[in-house]
Amino acid sequence: MNIKRTAVPVLAALVAAGCQYPRDPEETLERVSGGTMYVGVVEDPPWVVLDEGKEPRGVEPTLIREFAAEIDAEIEWVEGSETELADAMRGFQLDVIVGGLTRSWLYAREVALTRPYVDTEIEFGVPPGQELPDDLDEVEIWVEQSSEAAALLQQEEGEAKPIYYDSLAEIQGPALLDDYELIAIGYERTDRIQRDEEHAMAVPMGENAFLVELEQFLLDRGQEAEELLDAEAKADAAEALRRAGEAPR
Repeated sequence: MNIKRTAVPVLAALVAAGCQYPRDPEETLERVSGGTMYVGVVEDPPWVVLDEGKEPRGVEPTLIREFAAEIDAEIEWVEGSETELADAMRGFQLDVIVGGLTRSWLYAREVALTRPYVDTEIEFGVPPGQELPDDLDEVEIWVEQSSEAAALLQQEEGEAKPIYYDSLAEIQGPALLDDYELIAIGYERTDRIQRDEEHAMAVPMGENAFLVELEQFLLDRGQEAEELLDAEAKADAAEALRRAGEAPR
């Protein structure tokens, strides 16, 4: 069973008129290379996981550490809300923001987003051997409360009956999840897709040399990003099942 994702090509900048293009008005690439890169993180497992007292982990912190190693940069992690981090980036106080951001991110017009480096899908899945009815009227669908998937279920399948879960271990029937979550819990995908998600990272507006450097790195790591995503999602699902087994009944 394969996850349908695509690494998206990057249009690399070339040399024009005897001057290297693109440039960074704030000299971000030059400053962070051999210096310190300030990375804002928003928790969104498995993309970013924040454990108290520990450095961020997950798909994107792993990729950012590899990128930092390539440009010989130290990382200063900055935790905050999306609003706080976007505000800081507008003032050039952050060099990168990660946290499961997509091209439709609320603050996408206030920063520069890399070209998408991996695509995922929100789609219906079912336990092995089951089928999803064509008509979902009154059909119970497991979905995370207050999530994008829950909003899509309400908008597109308003007569379905949402069953909200706190942990993937609770799901016991048809569900609307990210594709990597379906794979992680052993569900069969139905190809009944509600939304495609193009994942990206954010950098300050106008810092084009730094943007291209990060984009080129992500292009080279497309396959690795998919493998990290699968591994992190499976680990999260396994941990949820372990905790469910230890919980008093």
